[in-house]
Amino acid sequence: MDNFSKHIVRFNAFQIKIIALITMTLDHIGAYQTFTFSREINDGLRVVGRIAAPLFLFMVVEGLRYTRSKPKYILRLYIAGIVIEMINRILSKATGVFEFGNTLPTFFYTALFVFCIEYICNNWRHIKSVCIGVCGLVIPFTFFALNVILLEQGYSAAWYFISLFFPSPCNVDYSILFVLLGVAWYFINSKMINCAVFAVLSLACWVIPGSCFFTMQLGWFRPAFFNVFSLFVSTQWCMCLAIPFMLLYNGEKGRNLKYLFYVYYPIHVYVLFFIQFFR
Repeated sequence: MDNFSKHIVRFNAFQIKIIALITMTLDHIGAYQTFTFSREINDGLRVVGRIAAPLFLFMVVEGLRYTRSKPKYILRLYIAGIVIEMINRILSKATGVFEFGNTLPTFFYTALFVFCIEYICNNWRHIKSVCIGVCGLVIPFTFFALNVILLEQGYSAAWYFISLFFPSPCNVDYSILFVLLGVAWYFINSKMINCAVFAVLSLACWVIPGSCFFTMQLGWFRPAFFNVFSLFVSTQWCMCLAIPFMLLYNGEKGRNLKYLFYVYYPIHVYVLFFIQFFR
């Protein structure tokens, strides 16, 4: 058994990120139909691409464990998210494309909520510190209320500008569930249990029928509910394919190219999109 375990391939953080980058690229090749119009091939690429987001979330959580400064880590995610979103909106206006994805706000809120909860736990005897931590958890959700109010009152242009800098955590890519998943992963801190939690979410994405979401009258909560619904469609349940890579993570850092994702993520999307757009 010991000899067998020695021959099992293990992945460090850098290798996990490269696997996520590759699968993400394959997903976007399928999404934009860059090189083939075959539905079967593109659907297959999108299935493989379900591996990417969970692995990136997994690495964000691991990054939070080992970063020297959580505030700087959070700020980097926030600024990168704003820059990418700004470019996305410019390209959307120029090309007429409805929207480009941006997962950085998802990772930003995961990191922010982890930091606030940890800050509260470490300073629970100090009322001022607890209040600051609670504000960090509560204030982002007021952006959701602001979103609903402005849209209902016909001020969609105002929300369009505000959301660039203060996106609602209830409207992020992969929904608030991914944010909560990342927070749970951080505090559970057990690969086996974390993978079990993730397997349950993947199973839910498979068994929950999409039709039930359209029959519920939810009033104010409808936008957030439909954002969650977006996780329970198509082949999202295939994100469980990321579990083996998570289990084989060896806890080592590997090469340090922390800015690779921030640069590669938007650029490869734009390249693939324009290849298809001008073809």
